[in-house]
Amino acid sequence: MATGEWELREEDAFEYEFDLENPFTSPDDEPIASLLDAEAHHAPSVSAAASATRRDAAAFISQVRFGGELAGHPRVAYLALNYVDRFLSKRQLPPWAPRLLAISCLSLAAKMQRVAAFSIGDIQGDVESPFDAANVRRMEGTVLDTLDWRVRSVTPLAFLGFFLSACYPQPRQPLQLAAVKARAIDILLLAQPEVKMAEFSPSVAAAAALLAAAGEVTAANLPEFQAGVAACPFDKLRECGEVLVAACGVGPRRATASVDTPVTVLGHHRSASSASESDWTVGSPANGGGSDAKKRCMGPPSQWG
Repeated sequence: MATGEWELREEDAFEYEFDLENPFTSPDDEPIASLLDAEAHHAPSVSAAASATRRDAAAFISQVRFGGELAGHPRVAYLALNYVDRFLSKRQLPPWAPRLLAISCLSLAAKMQRVAAFSIGDIQGDVESPFDAANVRRMEGTVLDTLDWRVRSVTPLAFLGFFLSACYPQPRQPLQLAAVKARAIDILLLAQPEVKMAEFSPSVAAAAALLAAAGEVTAANLPEFQAGVAACPFDKLRECGEVLVAACGVGPRRATASVDTPVTVLGHHRSASSASESDWTVGSPANGGGSDAKKRCMGPPSQWG
């Protein structure tokens, strides 16, 4: 085995294989209520996403993703950058460490995604001072401790199934649904490095990506689908759609347009969670935000105050 390469061993493996679209393992969890409760704990801060350290780490991860080493595993890079963002929301790094952080997060993400072999040496290329496996292992431990071992990240991908099952209009054609979902995943993977995406909660990012995807794949069903997801804070949903336009070149202008008959579908699923219904908001920004971002998930947008 080449230096810096590891195989999945029993001591490295977690109990369950991690699925970004289904991050929970307990059958007792009520999926959407649990996701809504958990998303704030897994969202990065805006300041961390805008840092030079994050920019350098994201550039390295993108280089690895598109440079061939992980070309067939885009979700490894996606999960790795999520770890980077969450780590930097809690800790600062010295100027020399972004590449080490990126490599360690890629290594952890590869384990979680069950990539059979991952070469630490190969992804570093011909740099003058490559990090060895021991340094990467130590940094992995630091990342895990900083994240409190919450490596089953709640990302926008976890909300796609809910929005499609709860909001997509009937009759549902399986091939059409699959196409919308696949395009939404492509949009989310492409938009993740954009700094402004940190301003939106995973649920809002998922809704905006699905609306953009539906507008491209099947415009005929778009108005009813808009109505189904309009329970999210309208200003943040529109703003997220605009960021997706800039980052991905998608065309969701109509996908983020106003609708007259929003369905407060998310509100029906909140009762299973521990939070009070009276102070629940969907889509609060990751950094806490102000009161104007905490629109109530009740009634049409004109009534949100």
